[in-house]
Amino acid sequence: MSSQLRWGVNKYQDASSRMSPALLRARSRYTRRNIATGVIIAGIAVSIYTYAATATGSDDFSDVPMPPVPEKAVEQLRRDREGKGHT
Repeated sequence: MSSQLRWGVNKYQDASSRMSPALLRARSRYTRRNIATGVIIAGIAVSIYTYAATATGSDDFSDVPMPPVPEKAVEQLRRDREGKGHT
């Protein structure tokens, strides 16, 4: 029953479920701080995403050895391609 009275009446909202003037006054001093905190957190998230995208986008995997494909699998792929009409 944090913000409600015993009879189901909310102290911080009027009958139309809008914030009361008292609640608006109480929250007003935190609005700028909350916006600044949101911008900082969003900036950190965007910078981490950007760094990760640029760091992994420039990877060169040519030095990673590829295991040989068994000849049986290559023949099966060729037969599948020919059977489906690919050129």
